[in-house]
Amino acid sequence: MEVESHFPKWNPSEHLVLATDLDGTLLAGPLPARRHLRELFRGNMPGSKLIFVTGRGLESVLPVLNDPTVPRPDYIIADVGATVVYGESLLPVMPLQQEIAAVWPGTHRVLEALIPFTYLEQQTVPQERRCSFFVQEGRIDDELRLVVDDLGCELLFSAQRYLDVLPKGVGKGSTLRRLCEQLGFDFETILAAGDSLNDLSMFATGFHGVVVGNAEPALVEAVRQLEHTHLAVGDGCAGILEGLTHHRLLNGEKPAVADCLGESDLVMVYHRLPFDETLGGKRQRPKSPNGIIPTLLNFFSGGTTGSWVAWSQQPTREPEGFDARVTVDKKRYPNLCAARIPLTANDIDLFYKKFSKEAFWPIIFSFSDKAVFRHAHWEHYLEINEVFAKKTASEASRGGLVWVHDYNLWMVPAFLRMLRPDLKIAFFHHTAFPSSDVFNIIPWHREIIGSLLQCDYIGFHIPRYVENFVDAVRSYAPTEILDTS
Repeated sequence: MEVESHFPKWNPSEHLVLATDLDGTLLAGPLPARRHLRELFRGNMPGSKLIFVTGRGLESVLPVLNDPTVPRPDYIIADVGATVVYGESLLPVMPLQQEIAAVWPGTHRVLEALIPFTYLEQQTVPQERRCSFFVQEGRIDDELRLVVDDLGCELLFSAQRYLDVLPKGVGKGSTLRRLCEQLGFDFETILAAGDSLNDLSMFATGFHGVVVGNAEPALVEAVRQLEHTHLAVGDGCAGILEGLTHHRLLNGEKPAVADCLGESDLVMVYHRLPFDETLGGKRQRPKSPNGIIPTLLNFFSGGTTGSWVAWSQQPTREPEGFDARVTVDKKRYPNLCAARIPLTANDIDLFYKKFSKEAFWPIIFSFSDKAVFRHAHWEHYLEINEVFAKKTASEASRGGLVWVHDYNLWMVPAFLRMLRPDLKIAFFHHTAFPSSDVFNIIPWHREIIGSLLQCDYIGFHIPRYVENFVDAVRSYAPTEILDTS
């Protein structure tokens, strides 16, 4: 049975325009969703446009532009709407930028006028044509509003602490609308996405909108009655994809979990099959002294209905006459099948022998100076992990248990949870787990921890490895340790 992704398919004929906030929106959400959205805007939708709409200053956007995991924007609206540039050249979009600059009284004049308001703490971040402060909500009074109004400016307060002084009539929504009008975009093809109160003006423009999951409560309440704005469940990019589907800006529907059901109550996910395959297609007992395989096979000796997901080296990924499901041992394990994933020798060499062994293996055993990190290899690693996740999703029964093994499949839980939220997912490390200061050297350590946290159970050999993992999680997000004794 073939399993389709839970993400919508795209229609290349659509001229989609996605205008999205960065922090909490495009730069957030589960890795599979972020990866899927990135692929959408890497040439898969001719005529589509991507617009960053952010509160960051342009200088603070530059690191994002250098991140290969983030799609390159066609346009950037920064400084909460006060800066608008082309995404490739970073040159100002004229005459729009000139019109915004003309109504800004100047930073020096604004700061001088606000000197009496000693409770305003200026933000020391790069910015243009605006002034930003930290302030408690109750301190914003009519006197401050009057001074700002006399300057020809207006206030924007968000997240219960951020205050922006902007040119009057300038904001994310107004600049986005003026940019789209100048470029001649069809408003029916535009989706605005955000998560905080300073995104509110984007949803008041008349565009289609999506407020992603875990958004600022004040924004959720403010848009709740807007018919054209969808309140998403998914975080970040998952919420964006949900919004694109909701507004029918992408073709395809999210299939029900029932469409992906298999028959196995227990699915083992390990890179190796429980038998060796010869060139002639015959099977024989594994030659390796590895004790993992016979140990895991014991779980099926009682007649448990199960599948064993692993790779099978083949000339191509779609070999002619390939049998994807074969029995393992009818006498000893009558209800166990091997779900084989056809991978080429090059796939296996790059994914396992090169990347897993050269990037992860040295880190796992704290030889960080030996680790080699290549982003192209990471991309291939993600691709293979996604293939494993799809095969696993097609094998497991409703509410079944999936048991994933070892570091070369670290990202399987992230993809699998999106495909089959009904499953119980367990993960076991057959190696050490390093201290957090070593583990965090991996450029993708946050993605890996985020994937492992999709599991219901995570196992390690000894308590020290558990402690190391917990420390790595603490460096990823606020963590509460429950006393289970």
